[in-house]
Amino acid sequence: MCCGDDAELGLPAAVIEMLARYRRLCDEQGFGWGEEAIPDFFRWARFSLLGPAFDEFAGTGDWSAAVRAAIGDTVPAGLLLVSIGAGGGVSANGGPPRPVIPGSAVPVDVVLDSAADSDLVVTVAGAPVPVPASGTGLHTVDLDADTTSVTLRGAGGELIVSDVVTAVPAATLRLSSPHGARWSVTDGTGGAWFVPGVPHKWDVEHRPYFHTARAGTVDLAVPAGPLHVVAARGLEFERLEIDVAPGPGEVVEVEYRPHRRFDPTADGWYGGDLHVHLNYSGDLVLDPADAARMQLGEGLHLMQLTAGNLGGSLVYDEELLDATVGTDLPWSDADALARTGLEFRNDLLGHVHGLGLTRVPALKHTGHEGSDQPWDWPPNSVACADLRANGATTTYAHPVFGPLTEPTDLLSPQRTVEARELVADAALGLVDAVELISCFDDRGAQVLYHRLLSCGLRLAAVAGTDVFLSFAHGPGVASNPPGWGRVYAQCGGAGLSIEAFTAAVRGGRTVVTNGPWLRLDVDGRGPGSVLDRRPGDRLRVRAEVVGSGVDRLVLHGPDGELGATTASTLTREIALDDGGSWLAAAAYGEADPHTLGAPVFAHTSPVYVDVDGRRVARPEAARWCLRLLDGLAELVAEHGRFDPARRDEQLGDLLAVLDRARTVYRAV
Repeated sequence: MCCGDDAELGLPAAVIEMLARYRRLCDEQGFGWGEEAIPDFFRWARFSLLGPAFDEFAGTGDWSAAVRAAIGDTVPAGLLLVSIGAGGGVSANGGPPRPVIPGSAVPVDVVLDSAADSDLVVTVAGAPVPVPASGTGLHTVDLDADTTSVTLRGAGGELIVSDVVTAVPAATLRLSSPHGARWSVTDGTGGAWFVPGVPHKWDVEHRPYFHTARAGTVDLAVPAGPLHVVAARGLEFERLEIDVAPGPGEVVEVEYRPHRRFDPTADGWYGGDLHVHLNYSGDLVLDPADAARMQLGEGLHLMQLTAGNLGGSLVYDEELLDATVGTDLPWSDADALARTGLEFRNDLLGHVHGLGLTRVPALKHTGHEGSDQPWDWPPNSVACADLRANGATTTYAHPVFGPLTEPTDLLSPQRTVEARELVADAALGLVDAVELISCFDDRGAQVLYHRLLSCGLRLAAVAGTDVFLSFAHGPGVASNPPGWGRVYAQCGGAGLSIEAFTAAVRGGRTVVTNGPWLRLDVDGRGPGSVLDRRPGDRLRVRAEVVGSGVDRLVLHGPDGELGATTASTLTREIALDDGGSWLAAAAYGEADPHTLGAPVFAHTSPVYVDVDGRRVARPEAARWCLRLLDGLAELVAEHGRFDPARRDEQLGDLLAVLDRARTVYRAV
């Protein structure tokens, strides 16, 4: 690995061939790697404004309009806007030229905006670029100190746009950190600079970054002049933000020795990201050494690299899973543990992943048209049981796409990869955990989670960011660094191991956060504990939050908020009635520099309180879950994909799962 650790990871031959195949696909086909159903906006992977454009697209559904809105009225640096007239002629308007130094190249986005009423092809720097009628096209060119112009050819002839970049003298940044870090270096025009050999990545805030993995120093060639440097190391450490201005040939040193914001490991808590994709199509092809550098640079204790399909039969990183299942990946040590796992995917019923696999399950996905498993069968309950049988905990991923009030909010549109069968599989005891922090709506996920807890179900809160390490830019948080959201598991004196971490998840000894650290104490016991009390007993509760960005600290229970404060500590005394209860703490805020993909959020798993041996059982929560099951039954009957020759049998299997779950909720 580069940037502070030159050790090479020995890879099995099948994994080496897998990576070579991915590189061929990426070179030949670009973004998509052979997938047939890639959305058009994914083909804009190298577009520097992909994040803002995707935000616009989410609101309008019009990709070309989203691109125009992201560019705005003033063309930014690093972009050349080419206007195509009704007759096919081209004109160009460039933003401020990006600086380029000898021996390096900088990317320039050439966006083609057409007013023609027919599809056209414009040649950009020798490459034919299709542009739909009244639409937009993109070609990103890499320009160096010897090639500072772009040649365009349209229906009106040739146009040469000069001085798209400008050659400047070089300087050197010498970056050092005792344990590795995430670095962002930008010049005065916002252009990004990277050390050799690292993936070029941008986070959800459109900030470029790369990682150094171990203690040491790395030299970065940069343009002489103003530079902005940001260094960070995950959630537990303060950031460094500094401006420097090296002269031509000058070496400027930037040392990052981060101070701790909090130290959960001192009390036996280890932070993990259970849902990371190494390769998942995209414009980059990464090997495990890249993932290691990112994990170590983020100070992330546990990372699970999940193999999974996207839209067809290809299961990305399947060969890596096959070769390493049940073993720690080579860079693992007492402070950092990495494993491979599987994300089972059905886009109608939900996605499930399993931490701690000892063998590879046979069933990897269902319900994708054109794949080798095109039907929404067998039910997800079979996949959950299969993961369990192969040694893993089971977690439903990114459960809720948006705000959730009524159960029907979870049922439309049809295939939004939300955790619809969770409400059944949790009732049947097949689920260990729920991603309460994910790439989707955490507050919506909390609504569903609280309903399940109030029915007496015991599920751990976990975090899985679903980042795609092979994506340079978005969409959304997809290109964030791993571990921007984390689940902390109480491993106690056992230290960090897959056995201790999975035992903590199964026992509910977890806290999730995308920024602050959160503690909960109920009569001296922490998350996952089960207290047996009598009616009229009183519980002493204390919650405490450490870190920036928090506006409210809240104590939740089956009847809603039991207390809230704007202070960092909340204490309450709770009187028990004749029914069971659960208690969990949560912290809420808006934007914060340590949180990539705000709003700020943290939540503990509950402390469970049985009263006279009885679990909590709130009828209104059970009725809510029953309405969701009824809606899901209608959804799968209308929109489920089943083998026409076996439709009644396959649909019947799924409906039988829902019926068994109904029995549980009716008892509540």
